[in-house]
Amino acid sequence: MNKTFKIKDLSDLRYFIGLEVTRSKKGIMMNQRKYTLELLTNANLLACKPAVTPMDNLVKLSSIGSVPFTNVHAYRRLIGRLMYLTNSQLSINFSVQQLFQFLDKPTIPYYNAVIRILKYIKGTPILGLFFSLAAILSI
Repeated sequence: MNKTFKIKDLSDLRYFIGLEVTRSKKGIMMNQRKYTLELLTNANLLACKPAVTPMDNLVKLSSIGSVPFTNVHAYRRLIGRLMYLTNSQLSINFSVQQLFQFLDKPTIPYYNAVIRILKYIKGTPILGLFFSLAAILSI
């Protein structure tokens, strides 16, 4: 390919579009630690106490009789940023998908659920995907 196209070797991939890539003898680890910390900093939750789970299963989310959340743009922005974080943090996939359904008319309980997810990722910033070298070589 180098004969046809001018190619520059940038060495091993370390960081690309918010994904951090770490190689070892055992395999490849991908996470979004830096993106997670930026997200928590922007939401003023960097110093918060981490939550154990992404959602509280005792809280029933309902738009009926709930107070509407006035800053719809902030809610949508947080959900969008969390959607991007699901690329490496699969544990928040279900929770974010549930809250994504209410982008048009979020309520205070929905916003509080988003904050709960942010508190959860506070405790898991390096959680990511690991691709075992043995699994890669068997393909």
